Amino acid sequence: MANSKGKRRRFGAVRKLPSGRFQARYQGPDGLTRSAPETFASQTDADRWLVRKEAEILDGKWKNPDDKVLFGVYADAWFKDRDYAATTCERNGSALRLHILPTFAGVVLSEITTPQIRRWRADLLESGVGEPTVAKAY
Repeated sequence: MANSKGKRRRFGAVRKLPSGRFQARYQGPDGLTRSAPETFASQTDADRWLVRKEAEILDGKWKNPDDKVLFGVYADAWFKDRDYAATTCERNGSALRLHILPTFAGVVLSEITTPQIRRWRADLLESGVGEPTVAKAY
């Protein structure tokens, strides 16, 4: 849809609200239209926010703001869906229970980062957990 100057934005939309502030909206990779969590004092601020949001999407770093699944809930469901042999089930279940869930069970899945994983691995090794066990948990 064209704006008042007759030009169409390439990504997202900005509109002026009756309050005089500006609202930024965009279509996420999931197909839903999402609004910025706040309004902006100027159109330039709203434009900049949209540019950053588009960059997140293009870089694959966009996180669904509605996605708040805890790692522990996801891991339990994932583990139950596996068809492991008895010994593999015991080994992987043990690694999950003893080494992974104590650190990550209460963390939102989408918020776990590579540096957190590296720190977790280093902490396991520093605490005396054997390299083969750490490797299997990793």
